[in-house]
Amino acid sequence: MKPFGNAALRAQLAMRGQAQPRRLFQGSQNISLLRGTAVLTREGERAAEDITAGDSLITRTQGMARVEAVRSRRAMLQAVYIAAGSLGDTGGEGGLTVPWDQRILVRDWRAKAMFGQPQAVVPAYELVDGEFIRDLGLQMMDLTVLEFSRPHVIYAGGLELAAAAAPQEDLRPAA
Repeated sequence: MKPFGNAALRAQLAMRGQAQPRRLFQGSQNISLLRGTAVLTREGERAAEDITAGDSLITRTQGMARVEAVRSRRAMLQAVYIAAGSLGDTGGEGGLTVPWDQRILVRDWRAKAMFGQPQAVVPAYELVDGEFIRDLGLQMMDLTVLEFSRPHVIYAGGLELAAAAAPQEDLRPAA
């Protein structure tokens, strides 16, 4: 599959009658990390698959945040490759591959040019440029999914990755 930019992605999806690509985890926007991704924790860098519920991660939003739950998933999904240094990140020697809908905090010229803001949280597919940030097409990915009790931005693979709060188990109003 040829890499495509976000405008081309929208055009392809419009032809299929979709407003946007389908999410891997419906109703959940937690942080999904590829096996081996380095995550900053209270104890230092650790591989994503070594994170457990109760671990404290370093966050941009709160200092330290407790991981509420950790799930492992193997899934075939659209992947995006982000070359090291392409988003102004300083960590990580190599690039990082993320699921296409993983949200990323962007705090460089892209946020201003694309969204008119000094910073923005956007899904990875919105950043595809075909050169430094590339669509890899469908990939089989071994993922570690980190869930939090509230939204956070963590440091992983040299990027600032964003997560929303875990979905509520029971959404019925109290009697």
